Amino acid sequence: MTLPLTRRRLLGACAVGLSVVSAGCGGAMSFGTDQTEFERGLGTDVARITVETDSGDARVSRTDAESVRVRGTKETGSVFTDLDDLTVETARDGDRLHISTDTSGGSFLGLGGGSISLDIGVPEGVAVERVSSGNGVATATNVAGDVSLEATNGMARANDVDGSVSLASTNGPLSARGITGLDGAETTNGEVDVAVPAIDGDVSISSINGTVIAALAPDLDATVVASTENGTVNVDDLPFERDGPKDTLRGTLGDGTHELTVETTNGSVLLTRLRRPVRQSQQSQ
Repeated sequence: MTLPLTRRRLLGACAVGLSVVSAGCGGAMSFGTDQTEFERGLGTDVARITVETDSGDARVSRTDAESVRVRGTKETGSVFTDLDDLTVETARDGDRLHISTDTSGGSFLGLGGGSISLDIGVPEGVAVERVSSGNGVATATNVAGDVSLEATNGMARANDVDGSVSLASTNGPLSARGITGLDGAETTNGEVDVAVPAIDGDVSISSINGTVIAALAPDLDATVVASTENGTVNVDDLPFERDGPKDTLRGTLGDGTHELTVETTNGSVLLTRLRRPVRQSQQSQ
């Protein structure tokens, strides 16, 4: 009777020598992956939270539960990875809770690896400070707090955030709607589509390869400087007059106290008026 070749027995066989790995175990990379889902609750005495994944999505949203809820998915990269080697870690600093993942233990001789994607639910009253993903998306939805969203290879997106937001990605688009303020948005490769209801200081919105769309509140106090090297700068329903080439524009909102830079290298820029939604209470009046 032939016993099944388990993952750990295979690792033991491959560990005999690098020559064995090269000659006899290289084909094992195609054996497929394992996946498991998990969920657990954390303490109720949390006022602030940060979330970070080293490989996988990081999503934070509002929950009606009384405590922070952690849901996630572990996925191995190959037969060389064991799900038990992919871990979720928590750390406390006063009333701040930091949730992170560690997938480094799932790699054997540079082979394998895996990912952990997190979906964090935060109760009302918990401020979200940072959401960061390595090789995945970083999102914040229907939460409160001045939050920084960062993605290495993936999208960064904020929807309905009661606070000022900053977004950054190396390779991925950026999106922010329904936010209180914008502190910045910068990506290398990807489209940028953000609302700018308020700024507190100088702010940069930029992409190197991608279109940039910025919806500006008409009551901003900003000097707006927009430019592109390969494209055009367009304006919709804002009090700006173009007096130069189509790839640059400079305009003033309010007293022009802060500088708002909107730029891309390869792509076009669109500046449009931010139209805030009418609340139900206003509609009934």
